[in-house]
Amino acid sequence: MVTLAELPTLVCPWCGFAVPKDTPWAISAATVWGWCGVKLTVDDEVAGVLLLAPLEEPGHARVMAVWVRPGSTGAGYGRQLVQAAAAGLVARKARVIEARGSRTGVRCEAPPHEFLRAVGFTRGRDDRLWRLDLDRAVLGERNGVRNVFERFWESLRPVVPPEPAGGAISGRVHRS
Repeated sequence: MVTLAELPTLVCPWCGFAVPKDTPWAISAATVWGWCGVKLTVDDEVAGVLLLAPLEEPGHARVMAVWVRPGSTGAGYGRQLVQAAAAGLVARKARVIEARGSRTGVRCEAPPHEFLRAVGFTRGRDDRLWRLDLDRAVLGERNGVRNVFERFWESLRPVVPPEPAGGAISGRVHRS
């Protein structure tokens, strides 16, 4: 997960934009969710970032920026970023992610329509606004968002050590 402190270091390799940590939408996201986006690292380098902001309507979020570094596109990293963000938002009871799409050019604040469609977004009220319904995505795509969500929560559970054989520590001794 991306924190406010990390934002200035996550520079878009396509346009050079970095979000200052005192940006109002980022502060709002960190206040509401405890984070403001997700990042993907490969070989200890950031390969991609997806930043989100909460919207006025409860349970709704907006993609503020998404990028995958040049040379790493087409490897499924964008899909993984969307799935990780969706899993984190589902855990926070969010229901919808909105994104502004672009027909031309690569811009981190408005990803291409083709990308949004490929990762599960549908066209919204106008040609530029796209929507990902998390309730339908989690219920309808068993190998997608739900698996990412389950793996995320599984990674947070503490590992319970195995019980010793014979119950010696519990004080229960069985004699025959």
